[in-house]
Amino acid sequence: MGDLNLLTVVQLKELLKEKGLPTYGRKAELIERLTEGSNSENSDVKENEMNIEEDKKIPAHPSQQLNDKQFANYELIAFSIVGLGLALPGIGYLLGHFADYWQIWDLVDVNFIQPIIGEGGGDSSYNPVDTIAYSILLVAFIVSISACLRSLGVPSEDRMLYSLLPWVCWAVLVEVIEDAGLFSAGIDSLFVSPLIHFQTAGWIILIGLMSPYISKMGIDIDRAWLMPLFSSSVIVIAHLLLFYEFSMWENIVAIIFIPIICWYIYEIEIIQFNKIFKNWGHLERGLFSAGLAACMVALISLFQFGGLQYDEGELVLWPLIILFIPVLLLMMFYHRGKEAYSIILDQGRLPGVLLDGESLADWEAREGEEHEAFEQLVRRSSFANPLVLIAVYGQLVDGLASWLGVDFFGYSEKHVLSEYVMRLAGGTAGGTGGGWGFLAVKLCLSIVVVLFFAEWRFEKRQLHLRLLIVLGLLTVGLAPGLRDLGRLILAV
Repeated sequence: MGDLNLLTVVQLKELLKEKGLPTYGRKAELIERLTEGSNSENSDVKENEMNIEEDKKIPAHPSQQLNDKQFANYELIAFSIVGLGLALPGIGYLLGHFADYWQIWDLVDVNFIQPIIGEGGGDSSYNPVDTIAYSILLVAFIVSISACLRSLGVPSEDRMLYSLLPWVCWAVLVEVIEDAGLFSAGIDSLFVSPLIHFQTAGWIILIGLMSPYISKMGIDIDRAWLMPLFSSSVIVIAHLLLFYEFSMWENIVAIIFIPIICWYIYEIEIIQFNKIFKNWGHLERGLFSAGLAACMVALISLFQFGGLQYDEGELVLWPLIILFIPVLLLMMFYHRGKEAYSIILDQGRLPGVLLDGESLADWEAREGEEHEAFEQLVRRSSFANPLVLIAVYGQLVDGLASWLGVDFFGYSEKHVLSEYVMRLAGGTAGGTGGGWGFLAVKLCLSIVVVLFFAEWRFEKRQLHLRLLIVLGLLTVGLAPGLRDLGRLILAV
């Protein structure tokens, strides 16, 4: 704007009218008013320019967060896959029965049903069809179950996964019992894959349904003891009635003492177990206690069989060392990431989990040195994340157990992919030899697990998915590894 002093009062008032400013006052006042209006406009322009620059840093179409009751597209796809997988046998049978079209049923029968029956009666191998199908269904179940748990408001803290670890061990123990032929012929197929996974899920759901009711039964007493005692009692009685053939006195001892042991774990102060479980809710306590009780009942059967194997000179205990070898690597991992992990926890956050309300698109749009420094902290913390360490431990145990069984004990591998890996490492077409190659693959997979949790970011609504991914890794890692170890020890 030029020199306002050269303009007349009439001209100044015209300028003021154009800007919507008052036109009263002397010439000096009019000039002052115009000058202030000009400065205000310049300030607004600069502010708008700054806002434009900030807008460039924000996605043009920021993703809208779904609420916990809504399902994302990938979750709906997972539901569809699970539904189709579960319905396919029924569809195939109905088409055969009513339309004399048996091709679908024959495909299901040959590739799925007969291998399950064969495994129950002996030792059947997997085939390419069921291997691919089970892999797809495992991923679909992980996604769909996590979505259901979120919508139901089930706790998503890490302790929820810890409460399920005894159930992972129980599935392993009963599979070893089935391998030893200790179950009756009428129920042995219930303890082979994949039926054992559905059965385990059924017991977990049963305890989950009981939790809200049992937690309300205490009157004028501390209710913390009630859920472990009741849930473990229910599981012990049910399992003794359905699965085992113990003597009357063995049943009585199990029914009385196993629930008491499960309850006492929460009360004992000598090794401070009570402090570990202090913040656990009724659901977590119930699941952990019931799983622990189920494991104890299964161990009674295995100890009895182990005694017989010892008398025959068949019991071999030295393979237990493979449970401790992975700990050395995990200690190195933990030492590398413990400082970063503690810093993130001190900030009230979980490694790899975004802030509440923040989407993956928002996170990917972030820039700056501060953001990159925090990302480096998250990546380093993954080495000390307990969930990651548990998953890595499972992969290493599986690799070591398979290597030991195939290369030293003469066992054969029955999984299609594992056998292929071993053949590449010099094994035979029958699945013997080459176990070191499978161990090498498991070592590489352990690094992949760490890198996945170092790089992937979970939204707050995906906390259940985060836990179930680890549980899935335990299902295909720790579980088969412990089963192989049990077979090596008991020579079955």
